[in-house]
Amino acid sequence: MTSSVNSSSNPYAVLNGNSSSGTGSTNANTDTSAQGIQDRFLKLLVTQLQAQDPMNPMDNSQITSQMAQISQVSGMQTLNTAMQSLVQSQAANQSLMAATMIGKQALVPGNALDLTSGSSVQGAVNLSGAATDYTVSIKDANGTVVDTLTVKSPSTGLNSFNWDGKDANGNQLPTGKYTFSAQATSASSTAVTATPYANQAVTAVSWASGSPQLIMKDGTSVGLANVAQLS
Repeated sequence: MTSSVNSSSNPYAVLNGNSSSGTGSTNANTDTSAQGIQDRFLKLLVTQLQAQDPMNPMDNSQITSQMAQISQVSGMQTLNTAMQSLVQSQAANQSLMAATMIGKQALVPGNALDLTSGSSVQGAVNLSGAATDYTVSIKDANGTVVDTLTVKSPSTGLNSFNWDGKDANGNQLPTGKYTFSAQATSASSTAVTATPYANQAVTAVSWASGSPQLIMKDGTSVGLANVAQLS
């Protein structure tokens, strides 16, 4: 006489590779993919249907519930795979974008001014709020202030300025590395933060940190999200 399988049998025992079939054999399956779990579930379901007691058949609601749960497992793994592909695709696009920036000028957080004697150099200041003006103090390699610039009626956000490469007396300064700081005069009682931005050449791209980093002319690394302007 054929033995019956209780309609309350737990399908997850087979899903985990620990269930016994109607003949008493045990098969351990280590495939944890959505397809593998679904295959084991369907095998168990067929076994249950074949061996069920005709006088006490399996409850339809139980079958529906089990199938809904296995569908959720399959759907979540499919979604996870799709998200991983999306992340990889995004990383590839960022890498390609970063590579195209080599040789271009990028406006990034920093206070460096690389002066070539006889020419001007550009910098920028990001203001956190409304200001009546802001003052730029330019310093040489020794930290001595060589010139100051005042920009009237700036806008909130990024404001660029050009320095002619001359000192406060109008004398042309030599080629070299200079720095600057900025201070804003608030248009209200709220203090305004003035953040310096430097215009630097992109010389290389690095992936050492797991995401594309632009290597600037002065050797510093800058993430793509920190580039305010590209030219």
